[in-house]
Amino acid sequence: MPSEMTQTLQSDLRWLLAQARPRQLRPMRQFAEEEIIIPAGPFTGRRFRCARQPYMALWFDAVDSGRWSRCVATGPTQSGKTLSCFAIPLLYHLFEIGESVVCGLPDMDMAADKWREDILPAVEQSRYRDLLPRRGGGSRGGRVETLQFGNGATFKFMSGGGSDKSRAGFTTRVVVITETDGMDQAGASSRESDKITQLEARTRAYGRRKRIYMECTVSNERGRTWQEYQNSTRSRIALSCAQCKCWVSPEREHLRGWQEAGSQADAHRLGEFVCPECKEAWSDADRVTANAAAKLLHGAQSIDEDGIVCGEPPADDTLGFRWSGVHNLFLDAGDLAADEWRAARAADEENAEREMRQFVWCLPVAPSKQDDVSLDLAGIAARGVGLPRGVVPEDRKWLTAAVDIGKYLIHWVVVAWGDHATAQVVDYGRIETACDDLGLEQAVMLALKQFREMALAGWPIGDPSSDEVERPHQVWIDAGYLPEVVYAFCRQTGGAYRPAIGRGATQPRRPNSARPTASGSAVKFVGKGFYISFVPAERLLRVEVDADHWKTWVHLRLRTPVGQPGALTFHRASPQEHMSLARHLTAEHKVDSYVAGRGVVVQWERLRRQNHWLDALYNAAAAGHFCGVRLVDEPCRVDRSRTGSSLTIRSLFDTDQKGASPLIDTDRYREMMARTSGRS
Repeated sequence: MPSEMTQTLQSDLRWLLAQARPRQLRPMRQFAEEEIIIPAGPFTGRRFRCARQPYMALWFDAVDSGRWSRCVATGPTQSGKTLSCFAIPLLYHLFEIGESVVCGLPDMDMAADKWREDILPAVEQSRYRDLLPRRGGGSRGGRVETLQFGNGATFKFMSGGGSDKSRAGFTTRVVVITETDGMDQAGASSRESDKITQLEARTRAYGRRKRIYMECTVSNERGRTWQEYQNSTRSRIALSCAQCKCWVSPEREHLRGWQEAGSQADAHRLGEFVCPECKEAWSDADRVTANAAAKLLHGAQSIDEDGIVCGEPPADDTLGFRWSGVHNLFLDAGDLAADEWRAARAADEENAEREMRQFVWCLPVAPSKQDDVSLDLAGIAARGVGLPRGVVPEDRKWLTAAVDIGKYLIHWVVVAWGDHATAQVVDYGRIETACDDLGLEQAVMLALKQFREMALAGWPIGDPSSDEVERPHQVWIDAGYLPEVVYAFCRQTGGAYRPAIGRGATQPRRPNSARPTASGSAVKFVGKGFYISFVPAERLLRVEVDADHWKTWVHLRLRTPVGQPGALTFHRASPQEHMSLARHLTAEHKVDSYVAGRGVVVQWERLRRQNHWLDALYNAAAAGHFCGVRLVDEPCRVDRSRTGSSLTIRSLFDTDQKGASPLIDTDRYREMMARTSGRS
């Protein structure tokens, strides 16, 4: 019998040999299916399986091939992109290989959210939860920047913001970047290259052994994600048609049936994919079967009728992987068709099309043709045609006014609206505030009262000497500056005078907040790009306006040729007299910007500080839409599904809660209705 010491030596020797034997590393796909438990969504608590979304098997197999040191992935939202292309590669290198990883994101404010929502839940559902840090960063929530796991691997967030030095002191083999397009610019204070290139520089010591992963929703053709894809393998997924057996790659144009549908339900019932070759329809079962047997083609590779891939992948170091709505088996063809039908009929068709391209079909946002045309300062100033200053056209339907508040000046504008949104700026001007003598609040209040006296006097109709005058049907006053003064003035004046708050894409509240959905809320009216709600603390109704939408609308009217429906002109004057107004109206321009978590959004960038008449004019335009101004014939109605109330047109004239004045001046509305033969 061996002695106890001999047994101990043998045991120690076996342990030593086991530790010396290199550990067999699993491929990423095997790791994912053996270790990952779905942390959220319809499959919460179940093991990760590529069979649910077959594109994932193609993605992981391509990554596991080791052909590429850089892997760029893009696909529809809510199709498993974040888990398969961001979280799993990150966890694989941290726990299967046990090496340090840098996670790149647009700003450090996102770090805590990414850790809490995407990474930590996946770790907690796995057997690696015991490796979570028990002290230091990430152990107790709060701000997360660097985490040290129990296996020795370090996880570090690095952002596209901050100084270049914040990215320069950490060397790693692996960088995983999310929201790539949000990092595609050099910082304002940076003298180096863009942030992604700086992050990749952390891997330079590893040469071709480096591993860079990038995932993001496609933004536009100039965005980093689409550019990376275009300059990579440009891999595409080929599906076998159940009818003709050809290998094809269907896209958005191969979803049929919804175009002729009379309702969203019909679109869902009729929607189907057709084969790009034989044009035969695919059932949902055909689509599932085709995706289950899909093959991945790189570059100029082709596939023969037997399913054999022909040709070699291009000699690129970047795998460009893309999938689209046809590969997203979480939605059937009917779901996609219903979305297309709804987007084609959306009030903001441009925005709906933008969302379909980005979030469903994984295509770059097409630049608007209107965005390619800059408003010409001299051309705008030359739009002074028609009646002289201060005269209202006889064929007007509505008259609206708006006021923009400033410390030293308030800017106002009055617009007459005709059929099909044809408009003329009847009058505009500035009123100086005596803030140095009276104090700011009193001076602004006095200036507003001066405008009110002017509006009550009205503007002559048809001829400067006419005794018949028109007063504004709606007056919206920008309450973003000195709101307490504007609220007090509107309470005193009542009638058609309303405080308005402009919300843009860069402001804390998103512009689509103009589409409230809460039932039983204080919202009284929902219009196109604005809504009106009761503010109990102020005892009045306030308008919240999507500034980006209405600035775009105004600029479109300024681009419309004079004499055409929808054209916006000014009262008759020389171009030089309108030059100051033209400068205000061109003080901002529209740009497409990528916002993390939201994709491409329209933002207005200020070119000059003096933009006050632009702000006043977009509010006057929104007020016109509230009154009934329409570019094309459509019913003027209250959106009950949005307001959650039984608001009727009559209730707009009733006195609101706690003494708030009616939405529309009743007397003026009756006069207007008699004049316009009952137009609602």
